[in-house]
Amino acid sequence: MDVYEGPMLENDGNVSFSESDAGSRHTSSSISTVSSSNSRSLTARKSSKQWKRHHLQQRARQERLNNSRKWRGEGHAQTSMKEGQRYKSGNLDALASETPSEEASDIIGLDDDDKQLLSPEAESENLLFSVEDDKIRSGTGLHVENCSCAGLESTGKEGNDECSKHDSSSLSTANGATEQDEGSSSENSKAVCKTKRHSDRDLDNPKPCKSRKSMGENSNASQKYSSVSFCSIEDRLPDGFYDAGRDRPFMQLTGYEQTPHLDSREVILVDRKSDEELDAIALSAQALVLHLKQLNGLTKDGVIEPVDNLQIALLLALFVSDHFGGSDRSGIVERTRKTVSGSNYRKPFVCTCSTGNSDSANTSQKQILDAVEDIVLSDLCEKSLRSIKSKRNSVVVPIGSVQFGVCRHRAVLLKYLCDRVEPPVPCELVRGYLDFQPHAWNTILVKKGDSWIRMIVDACRPHDIREEADPEYFIRYIPLYRTIAPFSTESDHSPCSGLDPGSFPSLSSCDEAGKSVSSSLFRCKFGSADAAAKVRTLKVCGSSADEIRNFEYSCLGEVRMLGALRHSCIVEMYGHKISSKWLPSADGNPEHHLLQSAIFMEYVKGGSVKNYIEKLSETGEKHVSVKLALFIAQDVAAALVELHSKHIMHRDIKSENILIDLERKKADGKPVVKLCDFDRAVPLRSFLHTCCIAHRGIPAPDVCVGTPRWMAPEVLRAMHKPNLYGLEVDIWSYGCLLLELLTLQVPYMGLSELEIHDLIQMGKRPRLTDELEALGSCHEHEVAQSGSGFEKPEAELETLSFLVDVFRRCTEENPTERPTAGDLYEMFVARTSSSISSRS
Repeated sequence: MDVYEGPMLENDGNVSFSESDAGSRHTSSSISTVSSSNSRSLTARKSSKQWKRHHLQQRARQERLNNSRKWRGEGHAQTSMKEGQRYKSGNLDALASETPSEEASDIIGLDDDDKQLLSPEAESENLLFSVEDDKIRSGTGLHVENCSCAGLESTGKEGNDECSKHDSSSLSTANGATEQDEGSSSENSKAVCKTKRHSDRDLDNPKPCKSRKSMGENSNASQKYSSVSFCSIEDRLPDGFYDAGRDRPFMQLTGYEQTPHLDSREVILVDRKSDEELDAIALSAQALVLHLKQLNGLTKDGVIEPVDNLQIALLLALFVSDHFGGSDRSGIVERTRKTVSGSNYRKPFVCTCSTGNSDSANTSQKQILDAVEDIVLSDLCEKSLRSIKSKRNSVVVPIGSVQFGVCRHRAVLLKYLCDRVEPPVPCELVRGYLDFQPHAWNTILVKKGDSWIRMIVDACRPHDIREEADPEYFIRYIPLYRTIAPFSTESDHSPCSGLDPGSFPSLSSCDEAGKSVSSSLFRCKFGSADAAAKVRTLKVCGSSADEIRNFEYSCLGEVRMLGALRHSCIVEMYGHKISSKWLPSADGNPEHHLLQSAIFMEYVKGGSVKNYIEKLSETGEKHVSVKLALFIAQDVAAALVELHSKHIMHRDIKSENILIDLERKKADGKPVVKLCDFDRAVPLRSFLHTCCIAHRGIPAPDVCVGTPRWMAPEVLRAMHKPNLYGLEVDIWSYGCLLLELLTLQVPYMGLSELEIHDLIQMGKRPRLTDELEALGSCHEHEVAQSGSGFEKPEAELETLSFLVDVFRRCTEENPTERPTAGDLYEMFVARTSSSISSRS
């Protein structure tokens, strides 16, 4: 599976598109009014050497004269704004005049050929550009055009901003408003001009070669993103980085260039040296960030206060979204309307489709509405990419040439830009799933007190930035690798990533603890904690796309459920990973694809209640001790209360899925009991929704799912035709669990599969032993006489009678006559309290 965006389930804004030919005016918008170079600028119309030489000469002369006149006229009374953090410019020292007012700026990016064209006067003068706070001064010699902004993002209002369009082959961004006198020109002329196409951190050769260099660092970063779908804050995206996706083996870029099939997924190339459009984008973004810092406000001392990394990331996300065609904000409007009116469904996930709290939905109409708002941008993107690949006769597509970009383009570009502002914004590049749809996004690490928090920044939805731990986002944005354990660092160190695949244990060194048809269980160490890894593997050899997708969905479904459920009686998840490997073939056949998913959970030493029952039966016991049975039943009921309060059906309650540790005690002295195995769990209203509540890849609550002996009649009746059922199916299975505790036997013991199916479809509950049947039919005052076969104290007989009564109530044929999970929990709490009182 590759991260194809396809139809997105929700877009938080209006998709607005405005694209003009090269040299024409472009729509643009930003948080602040700023003059910036535009990626759709004058490259095509005015890139000839003749025009460039003349323009540079005239601009240099005019700039020198303007600065000189300005300085003489205003003297030292006029001070310029000083940037707290200056752009690093290779061999350039920090520019500082000998006057009381210190100034900072960037040198114009000129190629070597261009520098030779400048007059001696221009070369002696340091060529500096001023980014004015309110307007572009007409005397600076800059080419300025006014652009109208239409349908693009802004924070607070939508309006028309003035945007300066520069020649993308010669314009550079400025670090501040600069004023120089002729007396300081001799010192500034010693600085080496920085080529605009060169890396911001590597100025050894100011005239870069357009021929591709050895991959080295580029290949390493690209291979890491291909294999683990993650780049950390330390992984600075180098020029030459490329993203080829996860659906094919990784190879050098030249290998992709030789691919004859242009219909295959494009390879996104990020190379500022050979991509002039990307260079213009980067320069424009740097100017935008600079202006934001300037607008952040001057103190009385004239010092600019630092701008928060999150503010910069938000600005860049809006910039990237604007550049790639905007975003649909209708989703935000609809969600806000539903939230205010109280019609937004939130169990267990937030409804992001038009269904809301409605108990019925016109599915066909709903799907049509969703498709209209989702398919527009992705369709334009695919058409644009096909055109680019056809013109280049290659699947390698420079990111600067992409006009309409979806999430895989936006996330890569945002990471690239965050790495190139000064100081760099700590940004991660993440690939995974959003609401069961393949997606890519970024996370920004922000210092909060003594700890770091991770903020999700999605350039497809730049208006809604939240913490990764936000209850909604945590179960909607699912990366392919994630650890749930909180991370903390010293204040003077960078935070450790909770997404880094290196933090996961190697499964090859883990001990296998069990195996089933669909998965294997391994015992391992997760950091310092004992963990159990539930591992599934799929060898892709002729597998269909649906089979591959459902394999990953099965892991996603359980991860999302465990992420939504936090309870002491539910097994805790430590992390998960979905890996994709291409293994070489020894017989000469093409490489085969191996998919593997692993969910790391807390390890419960005692194992399952099923194992405990089997061991107890071997000793000759007839049932689990009454005291322990009460504890197990009460904790499982508590877990069901948590599930059902969020409208989740487990659909596989049985002793095999209940974990117990008799040696490990809770604060109240009771043994640890945990409910596990949520790969069949499904939201109650899944069938009504088209958003994440639909829980794709998991059978809907009108399909026969579960283990037959523990299956409620209404579930088994859905085997041949859809039969909608509700939370009551877990109550029936809970009753069958009580039977296991009371008899140490599975339900319908000794019957054939056909007989079991017939009895369940008729609504016949499994039978207890004769002694228990007799005990359950007695009134409380008759228990002592009827329970003579057990040779138990009267208190224990009463508890056994209570458990039998609960079993019968839970296994009523009519679902409406069964108690709720809350009723069960209250009943067991009351019974446990009375048992303790009677013993005392």
